[in-house]
Amino acid sequence: MASLFDSDGTLRITLEAARESGRPRWEFVFDSYPGYRNLLEEFRLQLWGHLDETGQRCGNTFCVTNSPWIEALRKHEGVFAHYYPKIAHYVILTEDDVIEILSPEAPSVNSLGSTPNDEARAGKSTVLYHPQDRDRLRVMFPHLKRGNDDV
Repeated sequence: MASLFDSDGTLRITLEAARESGRPRWEFVFDSYPGYRNLLEEFRLQLWGHLDETGQRCGNTFCVTNSPWIEALRKHEGVFAHYYPKIAHYVILTEDDVIEILSPEAPSVNSLGSTPNDEARAGKSTVLYHPQDRDRLRVMFPHLKRGNDDV
């Protein structure tokens, strides 16, 4: 994953095919989503078990049918079913992450073309941020402090 950007009611997830020529990127855009989560793949054993038991494991992007996550929200959060009577559980898999999104609408998926050569490869060893934030971060970074540092 290159970035996950949640702002102004829009969730943008940018993925990079780091091993392919030109390192192509795609952006998944969700305009309506009551929730999402991003976990390392090794911590989603329960999801893998559900998918294997129900014969759903297929590809790097898919919807989970009979989603335990949706069922739990409907059971424990009374207003969830009222606001979202029809909702889907989307899953996007990367080499490191399992990104799960609840949304009543399918995302739009856009090709962003090749990754610039001077940009670091996406992945857990490199922290990337949404391109729109770069100028703001350059201004803020010199003024940030760590923890209780007085420096």
